[in-house]
Amino acid sequence: MVVRLAVLAVLIAVIATLAIVFARPLLGLPAATPAGSPARAPVAATATATATVAVAPSPTRAASPSPTPTRTPTTACSPIPAGGREGGFHSLTDVRVGHQPGFDRVVFEFGTEQSAQDDVPRFHVERATAFTNIAGQRVPVQGSAYWSVRFEGASQADRNGQLVYRGSRDLDPATRLVRDVRLIEDFEARLVWAVGLAQLECPRITTLRSPLRVVIDFPAPP
Repeated sequence: MVVRLAVLAVLIAVIATLAIVFARPLLGLPAATPAGSPARAPVAATATATATVAVAPSPTRAASPSPTPTRTPTTACSPIPAGGREGGFHSLTDVRVGHQPGFDRVVFEFGTEQSAQDDVPRFHVERATAFTNIAGQRVPVQGSAYWSVRFEGASQADRNGQLVYRGSRDLDPATRLVRDVRLIEDFEARLVWAVGLAQLECPRITTLRSPLRVVIDFPAPP
């Protein structure tokens, strides 16, 4: 009788255990952990940090300035042939100096007198080292290199002695190369002007009409 009761108790315990096991999922309860099994630790979310490396930009090399072309200093100039026409008489009407890209320009302008040819008066452009007037007095001219511009059959006045040219007789232009343009002599239809330069340069000479002009260009920086 005792044995039967023990067996019955074991069966009841087994049935109760199985009922609990199958009832837990239906009731929404967590499954039972078998005895002796280690509990699983919650898995922590691992944040993966991405390191951003700031890369310094490569230094930009500044553009090197283009070298300024240099001109070989002029040490000598070829003789310049005489120009214009002989005969007749011309009155000087204007003298001016200006800068153009690449050169400084000196202009002598003339009127046309009776019996004069339709051309500029005879002229000579020559190197000079110093200037003296008809009285033998030295005439100072600014600059370090000099050119003499001499006209034959020309004057500041007309044939009757009336002054025609009323401009400056000593121009001090602001040009970089031409430093001075100065009257040296006006005597017996012989007119001489001095051109002083900062440095020696060889001129290019052009004659023009309407009005009559002698144009002298000296190479100069732009």
